[in-house]
Formats: sequence, structure tokens, C-alpha cells
Amino acid sequence: MVPIGREIHPRAVSAASLAILFVIASGVAIRFVAAGGAIGPDQSWHDLMATLRTQFADSLARVLNAVGGTLDVTTVVVVLAIVLLARREWRVGVSLVASILISLIAFNALKAVVGRARPLDALVAAGGDSFPSGHSTMAAALAVGIALIVRRVWVWVLAIVWGVLMAWSRTYLLVHWLSDTVAGVVLGASISVVVFWSVHRISRGGRMERPAHSFEHAGHSGP
Repeated sequence: MVPIGREIHPRAVSAASLAILFVIASGVAIRFVAAGGAIGPDQSWHDLMATLRTQFADSLARVLNAVGGTLDVTTVVVVLAIVLLARREWRVGVSLVASILISLIAFNALKAVVGRARPLDALVAAGGDSFPSGHSTMAAALAVGIALIVRRVWVWVLAIVWGVLMAWSRTYLLVHWLSDTVAGVVLGASISVVVFWSVHRISRGGRMERPAHSFEHAGHSGP
């Protein structure tokens, strides 16, 4: 069974937990301090995206809009979960599904609480409130979940690129403010880290395990 969880350093889990709290606090600040309006570089970034128009960027952003929705991500997760469970990697499968479900619940709950309006000049139809970006949240949660399973540098690079591209596409299509997408990426990625680590700890009864590299060298130590 893939030993997901023990490779995640407790400091990374702590940082991810704090990041989730920061996203929540940011949402509260946007609602009660900024009255749901643009904050920081939101407006300047939005204006920049509105002026940068190319055929390639338009096509790319619209493709990401189509494939990054909740239904498409859920379909990918279901397929991956079936494969993992068929290989008896139940802990990894549960972690991946739980990450997506919790991310889905989290961003919808925050949307309802914050109640931030979307930009008025959106180029594609988008329902619901603006903060945080659901596409960005789900993209980051799935990408980080896969990276935690595969554990290869190139997969982490692809995960980062995917999250950045999805966040960019939502602002390029003018359906989200920059802070919506940043919050979404941070939220989704952080939830995956915390969930994968938590499932591993629960399945092990909360026992601490030796780092993976110590197993690789077991039996090779001399007197």
C-alpha cells in the first residue's frame, strides 16, 4: 500500500491548516471590511486582464473553463478512486475522494458566507458568488492529491502549473477577482495536504511512523 501521509511533514500540515484559516479570515474581511468589493491588486489585475486579448489565450481559458467544473473534476476523481480501490489502495482512494468532497463543501460554504459579487463584465456565464473560485479550489485539490499519490518532482511541477493556469483563466475570463482565485488555490491545496495526512494518521491509530528513508536503509547500518 502506498504510504501516503508519513512523507508529509507535520510542519507542512500546520502550514496548510493555517492557510485554510487565512482563507476563511480573508473571506470574512472581504465581506465585512471591503463590503464584498475589490481588494488590493484585484481591480488593477482585472483591468489588465480585460485589455490582454489573444486568440490563443481565449481558447485556452475557455477550455479550462469547460474541463475545470465540478462535474468534470468529480468524474476524474471517481475514475481514479475506482482504480485505486481496485488495487486495494483504499487509504489513498479515501483520501482523494475526501479531499475533493471537503473542498467542494468548503468553497460553497465560503461563497454563501462571504456573498461576494462577481465582476460585472464576465466573458462566460458563471453562477453563484465569487469568493473563493470553485474552479481554482477543485483544480488545486485534485492536482495536489495526485501529486501526493505519485510523488514525483515532475508531477508536482505539473500540479503547480495546472493550479496557476486555472487561476489565471478565471481572471482572464473576468468571472473572478484575483483574490478569489488565489484563495481557491490555497484552499484546495491545503485541504488535500491536511486530509491525506489525517486519513493516514487515523488509519494508523494516530501512531507516529519512522520516515520512509529510514526503512530504505534498515538492515544496512553497521556497528
